[in-house]
Amino acid sequence: MHAASVVLLTWTIIGAACFFPSFSTTALAVALAFLVAFVGLPHGAADHLFARPRLERLCGASWAVVFLASYLTVAAAVIAGWFLAPVATAVGFFLMSGWHFGQEEPRLAIGPRGLRPLLRFARGGLVIWIPVVAHTADVIRTLTIIMPRENGASVVTAMPWLRLLSVMMIAVASLGWTLELVRAVGAAGRLRRGLMLDAAVVGSFAVLFTVASPLVSFQVFFCGWHSVRGLRRLRRERSETWPQLICGLAGMTVASLALIVTTAWFLFQTASMDHTLLRTTFIGLSSLAVPHLVLHGVAPLLDVLGRRRLQPGLVLEGAT
Repeated sequence: MHAASVVLLTWTIIGAACFFPSFSTTALAVALAFLVAFVGLPHGAADHLFARPRLERLCGASWAVVFLASYLTVAAAVIAGWFLAPVATAVGFFLMSGWHFGQEEPRLAIGPRGLRPLLRFARGGLVIWIPVVAHTADVIRTLTIIMPRENGASVVTAMPWLRLLSVMMIAVASLGWTLELVRAVGAAGRLRRGLMLDAAVVGSFAVLFTVASPLVSFQVFFCGWHSVRGLRRLRRERSETWPQLICGLAGMTVASLALIVTTAWFLFQTASMDHTLLRTTFIGLSSLAVPHLVLHGVAPLLDVLGRRRLQPGLVLEGAT
């Protein structure tokens, strides 16, 4: 149901982009800040719930201190990176986001097994690859606004390499999409319907990323697809209603917003309100997103270490 709704929303936005090709930067900045604050941040505000069972096995009662210290250290490093090496930080954030988005996409057995991680990475990063190729000038302008220091020349210099990478990743994602369609044609019943719907989602997003402003397409993908899917999955795992989940995430969401606003007050202000909003939203989002990505990336290792730590106790219990 969610996938079908997103396809419908995506084509509605595509139609709007065709009839109204330009939007006010201020309106886009306000909409982006609102959606990220009330949909995107709650998705990451559940990280303490994700980390607790893994860290408790390793750190015991001090898990919260370890979690907060690690999270804030990575967040501070990301903010420092935007000041000290902004282009490298932006490219690194793009690559990490593409990988994370791909990992969160449906795990479909498409293509050779050894190629699937690359296919997922290419697919997850389409929200980045396609705008870089189709809206290069908009991407350069947005990155120049976001960076705390004037780095327009550096962005322009790095863009050909990012475009080359994006073209390669679009080709890989196109291969994955074609393989999915081929498998769907040979399948039947529920599997075929699922594959066709998923292919429709990917194809619709590809068109959206091509015709719409990068700020618009990012909002639809990140908030309407990625974050909502993450919240739905968390609600199922915790067997909670939506009101229960919202109340459970409210505290961390408010704390994250307060941290971003406080940091923005001292570090991210510009002469233009819409530029300040864009800078605050993207740098604030990246400073919380990178710890989120790192946490989910090291989770399998934490699980392995936790099982090893429990193993001696399990052996003794079996012996008694």
